[in-house]
Amino acid sequence: MTESAPMVDPECTARSNGAVALSTRDLTSAEGRALWAETLDSTYCEMAVDWPATQSSFGADIIARPVGDLSLSMVRADPHAVVRTAAMIESDPGDDYLLCLITKGSATISQGTHEAVLCDGAFGFVDSSRPFIVNGVTPFEQIVLRTPRALVSSRIGQTVLQDAVGQSISGGSGVGRVASNLLVDLATHDDFCAGSLFAVSSAVLDVVSAAVNHQVDAISLTDRAHADDLRTVQQVMLRDIGEPDRRIADVGAELGMSVRYIHKLFSAAGTTPRAWLYARRFDRARNLLLHSDLGVVEIGVQLGFRDASHFSRAFSRHCGSSPSRFRVENRPGGSPVRGQRSAAAEQA
Repeated sequence: MTESAPMVDPECTARSNGAVALSTRDLTSAEGRALWAETLDSTYCEMAVDWPATQSSFGADIIARPVGDLSLSMVRADPHAVVRTAAMIESDPGDDYLLCLITKGSATISQGTHEAVLCDGAFGFVDSSRPFIVNGVTPFEQIVLRTPRALVSSRIGQTVLQDAVGQSISGGSGVGRVASNLLVDLATHDDFCAGSLFAVSSAVLDVVSAAVNHQVDAISLTDRAHADDLRTVQQVMLRDIGEPDRRIADVGAELGMSVRYIHKLFSAAGTTPRAWLYARRFDRARNLLLHSDLGVVEIGVQLGFRDASHFSRAFSRHCGSSPSRFRVENRPGGSPVRGQRSAAAEQA
């Protein structure tokens, strides 16, 4: 994939609902550089910006917007590097992963002992909790996906992720091509309804994670076996997501794994079986609330909650509103569906 990602030229600055738009093209070089550095800090994390000594002018554009629990941005810029140091991490702790995808030009990413060149739709990760460098060595266009650690590590696994940072995932073939094209399509179109973005963001992470798991080959056979075992356990848990009495011991007995081993698999991914399963339940709940005509009670039963009040309380704690209010506020048109109860009734 070598086509440039289309990009509009926004007004100098604009921010609303977590979105960011900036163009330095009409500013002096000094003003543009100062504003660019400030915007990168607020959009991603604290970083220093270095420009080539021979470069007298500088122009750049960024458009960033939330996509469900993620943040997606398009960047077009003249050559420059961003550097995150240990001192910056101490003053501005970060817990996100940044996926960098180059659609035009080239850039290098460096973290730990890993360094890779990105071009032609290739992408790679850097971990904001550790020092890194991203260096645009030519004029470049880039898509950046910022995602919370838990959402990535639960799909890929912490061991694989630590080996994947600073490496290039090809966007030219196989599942890497699918992931690259999906990210470009999502970044260059903003015609998704607000309610669908939660489902879209989950699908994007699934495809990106599949590409990483497929192409990162510098991990041990033991680590690969653990990653495969984790996915097997997760598949069984998802299969039985509607059974409230299903226990980890039952999953272990079916798969021939001990409960202790299953907990170790999830711990290596930065989570627990219970937390992971609840997150998947709420992912599905949001999708069903927005894209099905099932009532709140039916959705709760389908996802393994014992009664409507249990589902409503748990959903409210996790998502910040009751199921019916979430549906009304995010479903296109906000229309009620069969079996939907009022928010007041759910809280009773």
